[in-house]
Amino acid sequence: MNTSQLQFYGVVIMPGAVLMALEIVSSRILAPHFGSSVYVWGSIIGVFLAAMSIGYLWGGKLADRQPRLAILGRLILAAALTQTLVLLAGSRVVAWMGGLTNGSPTGTLIVTAILFGPVTVCLAAVSPYAVRLATRQLDLLGGTAGHLYALSTGGSLVGTLGATFVLVPRLDLESILRLLLAITTLTSIAALVSAARQERLPLILAACLLLFALVPGTLTQEAGLELLADRITPYQTLRVTESDGVRFLHSDGTIHAAVIIDSQEPWLDYDRMPGAALLLDPDLSSFLVLGMGGGSVGTYLRKQLPDLHIDYVDIDPAVPELAKELMFFEEDDNSKVHIDDARRFLANHPTNRWSYVYVDTYIGHSIPFHLSTVEFFAEVKGHLNPGGILGINLISNLENPFVQGILRSVGAVFNKLYVFAVPAGNYLLLATDLQEPPGREQLLAAARRMDPQYTLEPSLERMVGLLRDIDLDLTHAPLLTDKFAPVNHLVRMDKAWDDKRASPDAPEAAPDEGVTNP
Repeated sequence: MNTSQLQFYGVVIMPGAVLMALEIVSSRILAPHFGSSVYVWGSIIGVFLAAMSIGYLWGGKLADRQPRLAILGRLILAAALTQTLVLLAGSRVVAWMGGLTNGSPTGTLIVTAILFGPVTVCLAAVSPYAVRLATRQLDLLGGTAGHLYALSTGGSLVGTLGATFVLVPRLDLESILRLLLAITTLTSIAALVSAARQERLPLILAACLLLFALVPGTLTQEAGLELLADRITPYQTLRVTESDGVRFLHSDGTIHAAVIIDSQEPWLDYDRMPGAALLLDPDLSSFLVLGMGGGSVGTYLRKQLPDLHIDYVDIDPAVPELAKELMFFEEDDNSKVHIDDARRFLANHPTNRWSYVYVDTYIGHSIPFHLSTVEFFAEVKGHLNPGGILGINLISNLENPFVQGILRSVGAVFNKLYVFAVPAGNYLLLATDLQEPPGREQLLAAARRMDPQYTLEPSLERMVGLLRDIDLDLTHAPLLTDKFAPVNHLVRMDKAWDDKRASPDAPEAAPDEGVTNP
């Protein structure tokens, strides 16, 4: 194989690799404002497939009119220019469209088409163009096309696996985009040098783009926030910021944890509320937290119960790393972190039991459906001590479809539910199978008896005051199961409901919403 053949094969392979890497990375660009739901991935796959079809058609027609390698180099250079726009303005465009469409599936489709449609068309056009350049005899067309498409697909495979297992876990988003831009620009240069004299201006432009791609950039910070960490992972985009004495952990644009720097106590109300479980079990001995965040929930409860044994489970190893580095979390003999999927962790520890299992995995636009079903709640129940407690952090109004689906599904497994209104707008759901679950007056008496022992804020007595006990009709709420749990759809319905409630003409909500078992 001579040098010109290697050059040509490189021009064929690299665009496929960049294209697939961009498809993987595009999810991380969209996630902060649109989440990582099935709607996001459906939009990404749909846009890329449609744009690739257009690119194949255009590339074939262009090759028939101007079958020159230098023209193919210009085509790849056009792809590099569109990548530059994604690098420079992609996050801003996503933020603008997310605000304009309120993170809707329609907005996801539109912004994906705007950012990644043009670059996909340009890169997809390379394969049919290359087939035309490589074909010398019509009777060998099939073999030539098959050979080149196999090379291009091989490049796509490298791009997919490389982005998934190498780039995303190790590099920040800007570095990945600059690397992909550099690869595309080098590929265009490799094609343009075949006619260097005639292609001076495109070569100069490509050289400038390459220089731009290789010069390290600076991360854009939000006004008033000091950016301490910005990391994209296979699961989410994590950022740690600091403002006015509070340190924040963000997951895909949603605040996941917040700690007051001076006291190292939770800044968010819902990280303080899980202590309400003491009302049902004053002798809590073990605590399982599914969805670690900054570790604030366990750390705060541990200050009240120094002998409490805590297990934290999070699927993303970057979460406990950032919690330890920047959120004041400390691991010790009575506080262990496990990197695993929450449900898989339970299945892999069939004999383990806890007094209290707390679920905080319903974050932002993207919710793991398998952690919201009747089967999951039954699995949790099987890992509770007698009289044990399930706690769930719910973000939204009790009348919203997703929340009602959770309430009905939990109620199908546990015989008593308690719902506490968190001052910040969340709800804490506690569920138990106590044979004689205490009523409000019994809880109030227990709170007054225990409050002098603790420094909880809000106090246990105040938590009882936040208990909601008005009946809520759940007969029309969906029962979420492993076979049918349309949580992304329900969350979108939640969003529409919240928007309706926030409108000037919306009726006022009842002051004391609540729930009993369905």
